[in-house]
Amino acid sequence: MAHSYPKALYVMRLNVENASIISSHLTWGFPAPSAFTGFMHNLQRQLNAIGVYQNVECCGVGIISHQFSPQITKTNSFRYSPYQLNLARHPLKADGSTPAMIEEGKGHLDVSLIIGLAGEGLDQHLSANDEDLSAESQALLSKISQLIYNMRLAGGSVFPHKRMKPKLVNWSLHDAENKTKKLCRSVLPGFALQHRQEVLLAHQTWLQQYSNYVATQHAEPNLLDTLLDIQRLNFISTSKSEMNSAEDIEAVWSVRKRPEHLQGWLVPIPIGYAALSELQPQGVIKGLRNDQYPAAFVETLLSLGEWQSPHRIDNIVEILWNYNTEPKNGVYELVQPFAPKLKIQFSSNDEIENQSFEFEIEEEEF
Repeated sequence: MAHSYPKALYVMRLNVENASIISSHLTWGFPAPSAFTGFMHNLQRQLNAIGVYQNVECCGVGIISHQFSPQITKTNSFRYSPYQLNLARHPLKADGSTPAMIEEGKGHLDVSLIIGLAGEGLDQHLSANDEDLSAESQALLSKISQLIYNMRLAGGSVFPHKRMKPKLVNWSLHDAENKTKKLCRSVLPGFALQHRQEVLLAHQTWLQQYSNYVATQHAEPNLLDTLLDIQRLNFISTSKSEMNSAEDIEAVWSVRKRPEHLQGWLVPIPIGYAALSELQPQGVIKGLRNDQYPAAFVETLLSLGEWQSPHRIDNIVEILWNYNTEPKNGVYELVQPFAPKLKIQFSSNDEIENQSFEFEIEEEEF
């Protein structure tokens, strides 16, 4: 089942307060993409509950961050990090005793959402001129805004931006590039979140060709090893013998230069869930928030993302996130269905001498 290409883009800038910033069991910071796809899915369900918009489909959500302020405190007593999360506490109990701390991370966001809209019932609500909206387009714009301001995003409270007003842009493939240039002016400065799974897989291939890594680790890298290698500073040493004694060896340490295919603002991101058990029928697993659907025990999937300035993007729909509509082997992942598949070219460098090879991702697998 293919994803529907958007017929319109709804663009709005939001201030979000006290959003959850613990995105997985291994990552914290900006909320996970699943928080935004869940926000989009909730919006679609509320739209479809209104008779006149029952055939409107939300086909993706783009994430552009303008500002992110984690609620943290700098401390010198913490062993593993110079910062710790600000923890909240409930009011005193009725007997005057102190309640337990609430161990959760919070942050404030200034973010623009680009929501793709499609569906058979959308044509009558669109205007040919984005600057002069018809009465139907204005009604759709007003209704979406009203719904969004009454929702929560990543558990945080949503507030409208003081200056930027919501936009509804009639979209088609033939003029996508020109409209992208106009649209990007309104969301700058900011950074769009893009999936870079092909870079992760390419770097795994690069490490397999890097003899020093295999020699020191005594094994070829898996995807988790590759992700950790990207996110840390890797030191390499070169040794030289002293002239006075052959036994005196001096090691010179330096940071390993990042290869060309790792240029950019790359970050680990959670992109969905992998099932740990078979899908259980409705009502079998007790204690769920909603027991009206089949359920399974899952763990978080991690991958690689990149924050990229929108002015480097040719078609803004490339940054839209959506669910994989055909999950296989218990993998429930988020994808960017309209993003092009990239070819990664490796060039010869000091780490891999006299070698060059290219890598191209062919399937959306993890």
